[in-house]
Amino acid sequence: MTNIDEVDRRLLAELQSDARRSNKALAAAVGLAPSTTLARVRELEASGAIRGYHAEVDPAALGRDIEALISVRLSPKTGDLVGNFVESLWELEPVVAVTLLTGPYDLLVHVSVPGIAELRTLVLDHIAGFDGVVDEQTMMVFEHHRKHVLGEVARLKA
Repeated sequence: MTNIDEVDRRLLAELQSDARRSNKALAAAVGLAPSTTLARVRELEASGAIRGYHAEVDPAALGRDIEALISVRLSPKTGDLVGNFVESLWELEPVVAVTLLTGPYDLLVHVSVPGIAELRTLVLDHIAGFDGVVDEQTMMVFEHHRKHVLGEVARLKA
């Protein structure tokens, strides 16, 4: 990854607050020429500093009113078992995110489903029933809050 300088940080802050703005508007916001802005954004994308752009969709808008976090313990915890399990999770449409952990559990699986019956089926048939899963704990999500602007970058705008 390239070194991020002050101009790149300002670009990242602006893009995090509104990635849909035009290159011309972005250039004006950071005080650069549009051609320079475009080149710098492309460099940030190529370096991996910018991972992508997406629309955040409310799961409830798709009829997925229930979200849950499922902690999973595997045994034996080998690279192959973890890899196969993660791969099988990605094939499940309700899976939103998978995080590998240290501590008593090995993975945290974020899921979004229409109802309790679907959650039950997902946990019992697809997660707890996977070879190598020795324990799982399911926690319902009441609310989910997420920062969309990274702290260090956000402070630069203030």
